[in-house]
Amino acid sequence: MAFIEKFLDLLPVWFGIGFLGPVLAEIYFRSPLNSYLPLPATTEVSHVYGGCMVFGGLYGLVAWKTGRWI
Repeated sequence: MAFIEKFLDLLPVWFGIGFLGPVLAEIYFRSPLNSYLPLPATTEVSHVYGGCMVFGGLYGLVAWKTGRWI
């Protein structure tokens, strides 16, 4: 039961990593944003997804620590 409570307690972090990060990466790739902020030609798609997921995880940690998602 303690594992489930801790898992649910970290829900903002899971939201940031599993939903917010990939959504931000897709917005970057599918919008004109990538023409305004171009990446070097050697950058792989997985690096962009990874960076966005790290950002989402950091957002989740801040949301979890402060208790506010927005």
